[in-house]
Amino acid sequence: MIIETPRLVIRRARAQESDIDLFYTLWTDPQVMKNVGFPSGLKITRQEIREIIMKQDQSEFNKPLIIQMHNAGPLIGECKLGLPDNDGISETDVKLRPRFWGKRYGTEVKQSLVDYLFTHTRCIGIKATPNKLNRASQKMQEAVGARKVGEEQFTFPEHMRHYTNPVSSYIYIVYREDWELARAKLPGVTGGT
Repeated sequence: MIIETPRLVIRRARAQESDIDLFYTLWTDPQVMKNVGFPSGLKITRQEIREIIMKQDQSEFNKPLIIQMHNAGPLIGECKLGLPDNDGISETDVKLRPRFWGKRYGTEVKQSLVDYLFTHTRCIGIKATPNKLNRASQKMQEAVGARKVGEEQFTFPEHMRHYTNPVSSYIYIVYREDWELARAKLPGVTGGT
């Protein structure tokens, strides 16, 4: 286990059928993947997913992690903790199975990722790029104190365009100073890190 929240645990993926099935059902689901440019889902096999997991090192950064309910409950999604880039900006990602949408799990996970990155890295900000049409993801960013700082348009390489769509996104960043200020206002918290 890497992170524990009130309802969830976030852990490394294992090359076991339940983890492979989670990634497969998420990544091939058009409902989940349309917002990241794959209107028919990602074209990937279970064996390819198994190989991705088996090649991963033991670090928790820059790889898909499993989101699971407490007490070995159902696997509800995946997330990512990105190491800071040269500008000190980390990135996060959260994808949940549709049956778990609308229950604030996304915000719970996102807040835990923000807290973890500011506590365990020297990042100065944490970035996310929700699709302009995905208001739920935008609200999740705002709920953890992220500011909308810009927009971007991502177009896939030519050889992928027959099964992808361009993605228009907002750029949100949670800045360390805002996170520290919010934490200082919590009862019993005396500092940011």
